[in-house]
Amino acid sequence: MRGELIRIRRILADEDREEALAFIRDVLEKKVKEADLPHCVPVFEASYHPNQGETVTGKRSAGG
Repeated sequence: MRGELIRIRRILADEDREEALAFIRDVLEKKVKEADLPHCVPVFEASYHPNQGETVTGKRSAGG
């Protein structure tokens, strides 16, 4: 995260459009795709099991 902030500050200071586009593709595109994945399961969903999101995202949840 800190590296991303430094990169953004450098882009802003240099007004570097090409690097800004690269940042969007490298960092933000991945985060948008992750945010678009389903992460809520209705309580009545019979196929739900704890930590099933890990199989989709490869990440552990904050509570798990």
